[in-house]
Amino acid sequence: MKDLLTGFSNKKGSFAIFAVMAFTAMLIMLAAAISASSNVAIGSVTDCFGRLWGKSLLSEYDVYLKERYGILGFQGDEASIEKKLKMYIDYSFAEKDYVNYKDVDCQLEDYTLIKTENLKSEIEKIVKSGFKPKVEEDKNKIEDYEDRYISNNWIIQGLPSYGKTEKTYFSGVINKIKAGIGINEMIGNIAADKYILTFFKDCVDKRDLKDTYFNCEVEYIISGELSDLRAKKETRSKLKLLRNSLNLYYLYTCTEKREGALTLATAITPGPAAVLTQAVILEMWAYAEAENDMKILYDKKTVPLLKNDSNWALSIENVFGSSTEEAEAKLNQQSEEESAQTNYVSPQTIEGQEYSKYLGILLCGISEETKLLRIMDLIQINMKYLYSDSFLLSDYNIGLNYQVTVNGRRHEFEEKY
Repeated sequence: MKDLLTGFSNKKGSFAIFAVMAFTAMLIMLAAAISASSNVAIGSVTDCFGRLWGKSLLSEYDVYLKERYGILGFQGDEASIEKKLKMYIDYSFAEKDYVNYKDVDCQLEDYTLIKTENLKSEIEKIVKSGFKPKVEEDKNKIEDYEDRYISNNWIIQGLPSYGKTEKTYFSGVINKIKAGIGINEMIGNIAADKYILTFFKDCVDKRDLKDTYFNCEVEYIISGELSDLRAKKETRSKLKLLRNSLNLYYLYTCTEKREGALTLATAITPGPAAVLTQAVILEMWAYAEAENDMKILYDKKTVPLLKNDSNWALSIENVFGSSTEEAEAKLNQQSEEESAQTNYVSPQTIEGQEYSKYLGILLCGISEETKLLRIMDLIQINMKYLYSDSFLLSDYNIGLNYQVTVNGRRHEFEEKY
């Protein structure tokens, strides 16, 4: 009987131990489930808050930059942005002792506005949206000035395009024009060109834009010259070269004018040399017409890309005089100095494209990277001039990537405009 009672007691004790163990295991499982659920909940909350922290930073965009150039960008370096993120995190998890975070890291390198691909994406969105800059009211118009230039090395070396050089190539553009491709077809799909001709002034059309440091802004993008006068002169030379090439093309395709040049050449240099003299006469005629074209364009009138009899302005007598002696004297003049006179000969028909359209053609001869860098230059120059003398476009970003560890789990976020 004693053995039986002892066995029963042992079994009862074993059952109690088993029950305690099972209950403990259930508590552990329940705690684990609660902990897992808690971590999942905290992770979900962190994911929601994380996006909110990033969007809060995006909301700190520069208002003046947005209103004037349509560009969304917030200022800050990685250290200052990490500091702001910690502030947002502290506020979000305040008085929540069960939440611990560490290792807040931020990367901005891929999102800086100084990178051409980032500015390009912003410009494409601006052009697609149809955003226009605010125009200047008449009462606030700034008087024109003859020349503005930048000679300060500190400013020049801080420009995004500093150290970049580029030649302008027109042969492909001229061939497209000769093939009958119009201006709108050439620049119609290039967002940067549309942006330039909307947000920046040229020497003929100020576009009612607010005050800027340079008056010849589009000319700067074309020439890279940090002076209104030099930019205008360099752009004028490029435009006249373009017009000269197209005028010469017309002269060689016009039988009447080509034969008139040969008749004059034969009178000056009879024999086989007449053909060479004819070529010189046609070149000088095309050049004189190009000079006349430039005066028409600067007078805010239009000049067609490819001419015909009705819109050709200068006769052979206008250029070489009415006698063989006058023509020979003209041919012997080697100087190609531009005429100081502002008057010009109007063609029978005024038609074609205005000055800004010709600038659009010149822009087609420049690489996209150079155009974007010089757009950055002008934005930085104007923001320094009108807004803050410490402004640098490299300080502005279109987005950010950041990571934070919460309760041992790493969370990563990316936010951009």
